[in-house]
Amino acid sequence: MARQRQLVLTTVGISLFLKSLSPEEREEGGAERLNRHANATELPPDLEAFLAELVARAEQTLTEGTVAAKRLLSAELNGLYGLYEDQLQRARNDVHVLVATDTALGRRAAQTLEAFLRGQGIANVQMWVPEQLSGGDNRRFSHGIKELLRLCEETVPGYRADGYHIVFNLTGAFKSLQSYLNIAGMFYADEIVYIFESSKQLLRIPRLPIQIDVATLQTHCTQLALLDAGAILPHSEVANLPEGLLDIDQHGDVTLSEWGRLIWNRVRHDLLQRDLLPFPNLVYEESFRRDFDRATPEERIDLQRTLARVSVLLNEGGVAKLKQDGGLQYEDYQNRRSADGRPIGHFRLTQGRRASCVAEGGRLRLRYFGAHDRVNDNP
Repeated sequence: MARQRQLVLTTVGISLFLKSLSPEEREEGGAERLNRHANATELPPDLEAFLAELVARAEQTLTEGTVAAKRLLSAELNGLYGLYEDQLQRARNDVHVLVATDTALGRRAAQTLEAFLRGQGIANVQMWVPEQLSGGDNRRFSHGIKELLRLCEETVPGYRADGYHIVFNLTGAFKSLQSYLNIAGMFYADEIVYIFESSKQLLRIPRLPIQIDVATLQTHCTQLALLDAGAILPHSEVANLPEGLLDIDQHGDVTLSEWGRLIWNRVRHDLLQRDLLPFPNLVYEESFRRDFDRATPEERIDLQRTLARVSVLLNEGGVAKLKQDGGLQYEDYQNRRSADGRPIGHFRLTQGRRASCVAEGGRLRLRYFGAHDRVNDNP
């Protein structure tokens, strides 16, 4: 029986370089120096030259060393060798994601590991470097985690639907990232694996059943969809939501926190396919409501995520703001007008689907949505 294919997400730290230091370099503060620059996006020239030497040493160990030497060199490889019981060739049919910090050392470590894995015949390797992900600043770290969760949401469900077993290998990387991915893994991964330092014993944590209070979130579905689309809302509008889902600034304005985005990603498919939400600045004609009633669940989800974005942009700058958005591609039809003489416009939902509308002041009156040709023929 063929082994189930796996998507293996591995967090990457800088153990590859720390373990390549000579005893003399370690005594002279080499490790402290690397750790001091662990969150830097650029390195001073002398450290860049030293890093090139460390990369060369690491590559030599990866090329010539025993499996034991490679496991000792890299926490990430220690986890991967443990996962595949020292038979890394068994990883060749799997998909591997290396999650690196948005730093000079993080990128270089992931690039070195990616080259090694490809040299082992593992063709399907990709690097994720979430923008601003580093441990040096809370604001940057929060932004980076949100980007990482977005990548997980856009990638992992598709692989699971195709029958892949999802593994988070969290043996490497810094502790803050591991802590967040521990929790995220309970939603995205089938199992989380670790190997403690200087050990070869793989620790497996299976996916645990987690129940989300959907009823509470449904009450604030419109606000959550707007926050997901980039809105900044006053705290008074979402005061009944758990504060762990929200980032609240000094002015009382609210955006989604890392956990808020994670939870919303888990429930939005269920909530957005239910009822047509009352977004600010949008008015629905009966013809539009009928189209919604006839739509498939996936069409409803795509529509409402786009409507949330439209609502946010209208609030920021009216129809002119919509026309500037390259994804929506908003424009007016030629020689098409409503019964009261207003130009009829349209915007893109997906590659083959459109919605027609009429602008009235700062609002849009939605008329129809559906397949491109059907809406264009009868906007």
